[in-house]
Amino acid sequence: MRSPSSPQRAVVVALLVWSPVAVAQQPVARVRREQQLILSERPAGTELELRLAPSVTTVMRFDAEVERAELKEAGFGRGVRMDVAARSLLLEPLQELPPGKPLRLEVVLIQGTARIRLRFLLVSHPSEVDSQVDVELRPRSARSPLEPEPPASRSGLDPVSRFLLSQDLSEEAPSVSAILFKGDAVGTGVLVKKTWDCLNGRKRLLGLRVFNPVGARPWLASEVVPLSSTDGAPGSGGRWEVNMEAPIEPGAFGRVVVAVPEEQAAAPVRVQVRERDGDRSVLIQEAR
Repeated sequence: MRSPSSPQRAVVVALLVWSPVAVAQQPVARVRREQQLILSERPAGTELELRLAPSVTTVMRFDAEVERAELKEAGFGRGVRMDVAARSLLLEPLQELPPGKPLRLEVVLIQGTARIRLRFLLVSHPSEVDSQVDVELRPRSARSPLEPEPPASRSGLDPVSRFLLSQDLSEEAPSVSAILFKGDAVGTGVLVKKTWDCLNGRKRLLGLRVFNPVGARPWLASEVVPLSSTDGAPGSGGRWEVNMEAPIEPGAFGRVVVAVPEEQAAAPVRVQVRERDGDRSVLIQEAR
């Protein structure tokens, strides 16, 4: 078969260069934006829009404690990762949100004895995504200087846990004895700087200072899994609890408090503290 002449080759090359496949561009990276929403300046019942994208964690910060958050769209509840810690809510869709069909999110806040319901619309945007959203029920400038800040810790926390979350763990609280944990606390995806073993009567708490590496998404420990002492498989051992004041931002340190069940206080600790629906965790293993 005869080889194509030079003009024929030029036509073939031009068709390749100008074909739709050849000129298709990669999707434009979304610009991360930060919002400040003051609800008292908006009409009552307004549904506020949040722009979400996969692989980007949207951190919502409120000036009141978050009681719960719930997606109102049936069938898509597992499509968005949600974690609550004190006055923070983390959102991250596992896939692109349905185009042209906003998802409705309801957030319930606790302010004194009142419950405040807020409604948001979760949408996908081609060029922007919300990385941080500060939501204030009323502006700080409108508050009296003598008015106390809303409680930053969960109402169900005991005073010792609140102390460990808010103070330097090297300082002892009244009636609390704190020593360095005799064992290992090894992070996967996060780094553990120091671990303290604290006793208050029969209550035992482990306090961890954790670093979240630069470039990672915010880390929120949501659950504690007791492990078998032999093969590392999930075991049993009462109700373990983990508490944090807020998610640990990338490139920052944060504190984590693990409450040991009373019936396990004298037994060697071997647990995994981990985020929900994620692979980052801390393995805590006490020396025998």
